Amino acid sequence: MEATFFATQEEFRYWLQHNHATQAELLVGFYITNSGKPSITWPQSVDQALCFGWIDGVRKNINEDSYSIRFTPRKPKSIWSAVNIKKIAELTEKGLMQPAGIAAYALREEKRSAIYSFEKDEIPFSVAYEKQFKANEKAWAFFQSQAPWYKKLSQHRVMSAKQEKTQLSRLENLIKASEEAKRIG
Repeated sequence: MEATFFATQEEFRYWLQHNHATQAELLVGFYITNSGKPSITWPQSVDQALCFGWIDGVRKNINEDSYSIRFTPRKPKSIWSAVNIKKIAELTEKGLMQPAGIAAYALREEKRSAIYSFEKDEIPFSVAYEKQFKANEKAWAFFQSQAPWYKKLSQHRVMSAKQEKTQLSRLENLIKASEEAKRIG
């Protein structure tokens, strides 16, 4: 499938207005800023796609000046990111949402919304797990020297396990890696 390039978001919106209900996919081409060619931006394309119940997929390079992203109608059981949920509210407020986009959003399942680990609130280690981690001073010092995002992700990985056995196994792996001054994942 050849990529279709849109110079403006209005052009992409026009395509969606006329094709969102009959087409199964569209490969959208994007020119990078330094190419000097007019092009819709990725955020603009996502906004327009959301309005019509479509979603972006994987990005692939075409050449040094361009790349493409496959857009498809959103499936009823697809995951909704916190960013896209917020975007829907903004697009609704601006009066840009279309019936197909409203319907796709209405079909979303709460349990499949904002579920990516980076979107979750911080889950601190339990007192016992933190005490166990701190007992290994070298590992704890390394862990504390890491970026906030890494600590949050690691804590979430340990604490989100349903079984205590799994939590302990993940904690032990984290402590071992930290002792070796290595990150997990």
